[in-house]
Amino acid sequence: MDYEIKGNIVPSVEINLTKGESVFTQSGGMFYQTDGIRMETNAKGGFLKGIGRMFAGESFFMVTYTAERNSKIAFASTVPGTIIPVDVSNNNNFTIQKGAFLAAETSVDLK
Repeated sequence: MDYEIKGNIVPSVEINLTKGESVFTQSGGMFYQTDGIRMETNAKGGFLKGIGRMFAGESFFMVTYTAERNSKIAFASTVPGTIIPVDVSNNNNFTIQKGAFLAAETSVDLK
């Protein structure tokens, strides 16, 4: 999976997905997509995690996008600012403010 951050004032991130790859975001986070992407709305992590997200000011529902063939999908910020890629592998934990989460690979666990 590779990506490109585009724009300056209200940026977006365009992700190239190969068949079978998935990303997730909050409900309403997708900017655009090409054909070949399946969308599934869920309460990622279950009911209690969804309630926890709601109390934190985030969306109860998450949306998972899976490529059924090589495709592109983009996510955009809703406010001016900068999109910063964050490596959360190797148990790197981050605390971010409400509304800062844009999208992640499905292996990322939001708490």
